[in-house]
Amino acid sequence: MRVCVAGGGLAGSLLAWRLVQRAGTEVDLMTGARPAADATAASGGAVRAYETQPAQRALAIASLTELLASRTLRQWGDYRETGFAYLRAPGADLGGALAEIDRELPGSAELISPAEAFGADDGSPAWAGDDSAVVVRERRAGYLSPGRLRDAVIEDFAARPGARVRSEAFGAGPGGYDAVVLAAGPWTPRLLAGLGLPADGYRTRSIQYTIYQAGPWRPVGFTDDRTGLYGRPASGGGLLLGVPTTEWDVPPDAAQVTGSWHDQARQRAADCFPRLKLGRVRQQVAAADCYCDPPILALRELTGRELSGQAPRTFTFTGGSGGCVKTALAASQRAADQLA
Repeated sequence: MRVCVAGGGLAGSLLAWRLVQRAGTEVDLMTGARPAADATAASGGAVRAYETQPAQRALAIASLTELLASRTLRQWGDYRETGFAYLRAPGADLGGALAEIDRELPGSAELISPAEAFGADDGSPAWAGDDSAVVVRERRAGYLSPGRLRDAVIEDFAARPGARVRSEAFGAGPGGYDAVVLAAGPWTPRLLAGLGLPADGYRTRSIQYTIYQAGPWRPVGFTDDRTGLYGRPASGGGLLLGVPTTEWDVPPDAAQVTGSWHDQARQRAADCFPRLKLGRVRQQVAAADCYCDPPILALRELTGRELSGQAPRTFTFTGGSGGCVKTALAASQRAADQLA
């Protein structure tokens, strides 16, 4: 089988790496000109098992399980096990989700209160938000560097028989392949349109966050499902903070910082964490990624009159948004299985 994977982000590189390890499979990975702030480089890198959607949660659990079992993957991604707190509204039925996590990661997840999740070491109050929230705390969760993981995967891929890394951009009419997979992230809608293929259901969205110098107290990595606020510790005493944006259909290669999103995240953090002292801005990130409905990183075959009678079979592998690092390991394995 000969496969072309178009896209040098984390999703595409992992899929190509999975495929080339199968006997009788040759893979061309077309990375194109990699921008400085692609979705992989811009991702905050949070890794956890809990997700609200069951299908997404299954991929997240499998991905974290593989990561924790592989010293190589942890080293490639510079994984830091810091724990994670996911805040849900009261009344959420979480028993089944915790049981799913516990089957693969015994003892990692538990239900606690926000005060317990964000308590300061000296016993002083560290949470001033809504006390009615329920927190899924994961001991084995943490974060990694998606860019470092992607680079290490591509390096290992390139050294394998049947693998070829091509730095040119993907063009129309590639010949000699049994399958073509468009794993181009936010460039997917533009690429589909350029090939004369339907791009319905694929939309770009802006991803924005700020990394502050912070101290001496910082919260554990967290997501507040009610307000959208998310954050995690960063190296050197830093803290990453952000909120989901509503900037849709943004150009994939011209992301710009919108100050209001960064201001919202800072204010919401100040309202929730009285112990938090934010200092100088170390970095402001603005990038774009591709979303589908449902927002799950998955292999999707393109069908229709535009493709009738044409070879090779054509797929996309995108749609998981900027958070796909949590599911990319398992999603790439599933996609490789489907292609094989």
